[in-house]
Order: sequence, then C-alpha cells, then structure tokens
Amino acid sequence: MSELNGLAKKLKALGHPLRLRIIRLLVEEGRAMYLNEIANKLEINRALAKIHLKKLETAGIVKSQVVLIEEETRALRYYKLQSFDIHVSPELLKEGGEE
Repeated sequence: MSELNGLAKKLKALGHPLRLRIIRLLVEEGRAMYLNEIANKLEINRALAKIHLKKLETAGIVKSQVVLIEEETRALRYYKLQSFDIHVSPELLKEGGEE
C-alpha cells in the first residue's frame, strides 16, 4: 500500500465521531478493552462497536487480540490503541498524484 493510500485510510477511519470517541476512550483507559466493555461505556450496541473497531483496525489505529478464558471456555477479543501519526506534506501529495 502506498503512503498516500495509508494516509487516506487513516483519515477516513478518523472521519467519524463515534470512532473518535472509541479512540478517546482507549486513551483515557490506557489499556486494552473488551468489545462489550467498549460498547457499554459508549452506550452503543455491540454490533455497532464491532463495525467501527474493525474500521479502526483496518487503518492500523487499533489492534485486536483474542484472549482465551479457559475457566469460562470462551474467547474474548480485546482492542488496544496503536501508536500512529498523520503526516501530510506537499511532497507526499505530489508523489501520490503521480501513481
């Protein structure tokens, strides 16, 4: 994926207020959080949270990890904020326009 495509993917992921709320929650908590926990804290349903978390994960903004809980015989998916930056420059835009 080109640098310009990566930038576009991140900007698109950041372009929704609910996704920004998810990021803020993960920053405030400072830890990985389970899907239901995120949904409950933001007062949204689990399916909606999952859709938005998937978009953030695809853009490289969050990372998920499945944790097996043996005593309960189930797996939980946790999401953690990844370090990311947004870099836009005339050079990047010029180079991206020539692809």
